Amino acid sequence: MTRGPSRWALLAAIFAVMVAGDQVTKFLAVDRLTFAFQRLGASTLDAKVKAFYGTSHLESVARPPHVVWDPMWRMTYAENPGAAWGMLRDLPAGFRHGFFVVMTLGALGFILWYFRRLREDQRYMQVALAFIFSGAVGNLIDRLARSYVIDFVQWHWWHRPDIYWPIFNLADSLIVVGVAMILLAPNEQRAGSGKSGAAPEVQA
Repeated sequence: MTRGPSRWALLAAIFAVMVAGDQVTKFLAVDRLTFAFQRLGASTLDAKVKAFYGTSHLESVARPPHVVWDPMWRMTYAENPGAAWGMLRDLPAGFRHGFFVVMTLGALGFILWYFRRLREDQRYMQVALAFIFSGAVGNLIDRLARSYVIDFVQWHWWHRPDIYWPIFNLADSLIVVGVAMILLAPNEQRAGSGKSGAAPEVQA
């Protein structure tokens, strides 16, 4: 019977696709939802990529929100220096940046440690952890490049743009989906048996 890819190959594949997708969508948010590239005279892809990672604090040149579906969905450029939903954004800038970078690196290390202990057949948990890992890295790239995270998806109440869910991005979505998958994981996926040369047992 042919075995599927190893858990590390699966992690690498999901990581490559999701982190690339996260950065591309953030690039498009800057391109389509701000005037930054026009103001900088960046007209080629190479120039735009350099500007994307080399400039920051673009809210002053943001375009009006783009309406995707008028009752509930807009694309709005926003910069979040805090955690999810803007938490801790009022901390001193220097401390806040270092705190989030260190906490993210610690979380990534824990995820890799836990991932290493999964059996090869625990695909559900592998995918869940790969989503969280990819989302965390996507937002970490933002923090290292510009000390804040680019958000752009805004969902609001029916025809009420003043009542909205906090603006988010693809990386945030990956983390939320991954955590939800773990919370809803079947018991046989949470625990390992340590057989067939796999890692030691993991208990939820």
